[in-house]
Amino acid sequence: MTDFEDRLVAVFAELHSTGGITVDDADEGSLATWLTGPDQAFEVIRKVAGVRLAPLMAGNFHRYDELRCYWRGAGEDASIGGEFWLTHLVNVCVGSVPDGPPDAAWPAGAWPPEGPDRWYLCNVSEVFGPEERELVVHAFDSQGKVGIGALAGFARGDDGFTTVDGTAGHPEIWFSVNTDGTLVRLDITYPEYLDALLLTRGLFGWQYLYADPRDPGFGFYRPKLGPGLDFLERTFPQDDFSGLRARWNAHLRARDA
Repeated sequence: MTDFEDRLVAVFAELHSTGGITVDDADEGSLATWLTGPDQAFEVIRKVAGVRLAPLMAGNFHRYDELRCYWRGAGEDASIGGEFWLTHLVNVCVGSVPDGPPDAAWPAGAWPPEGPDRWYLCNVSEVFGPEERELVVHAFDSQGKVGIGALAGFARGDDGFTTVDGTAGHPEIWFSVNTDGTLVRLDITYPEYLDALLLTRGLFGWQYLYADPRDPGFGFYRPKLGPGLDFLERTFPQDDFSGLRARWNAHLRARDA
C-alpha cells in the first residue's frame, strides 16, 4: 500500500466509525495491484496516451478505481454532507484498461478513446471557464461522467498533447458542477487536491475555497460551507483546519467587498 492509500483507507474507516456521521453509500472499489508505483503508471500513460506527466503528478499516488463514499451528518447536522469518488491516474488518462501491465496488445497512441470515456467541455462560463477551444478532459474525482467533479485538462496542440496552460505534463485542475453549467479553475495542484479532499472528507462545495470567490458556485454553496467547516472542526478536532478557515474568511471578505 502507498502512503496515500493508507491515508485514504483510514479516512474511509473513520467516516464509518465516527459518531454524528451516517454513511449512506460506500464502496472501496478495486485496487490496481499490478501497478508497482507512479513510474510504471507514468510509463503506461506515456505509451498508450502519448502524455508525459510532470514528476509532481506522482504526489499522493494511489491505485484505487471507483472508491467512493457518501456521508451525511446526523440529527441537527443532517443538512451537511460530502462525498468522494476516486480513480487512479492510469484510468483517468487512458480510460478503462486491462487488469495488468501494458503489452503488445495495448494500442499505443490510441487515445483519446471513442465512446463515453472521451470528454469534451462545452457550455462553459465566459468569465470563469477556459477560452473557447476544444479541451479533452478526464475526471479523477467524484461523478465526472455526469458533469460533477474535478477534472484534469489537456489541450490538443500541433505537436501532440500539452497542458491547458502550456506547462509540460502539469494539468490545470478545474471543477465542474451541475448547478449552473459553469466550470471553474482551482488554484490547486493534483496532489494538493487529494490532500484537501481527505482533510475535508469530501465536504460538498469545498473546492470553491480554492476558486475565484466571484464564481457563482461559491454563492450557491456559501450558506452551507460555513456550517460545514464548523462541523468538521467539531467532529475531527485532531485535524488542522486553519488553512481552510483562512480561505473561507478571505472569500467572504472578497465576496462582500
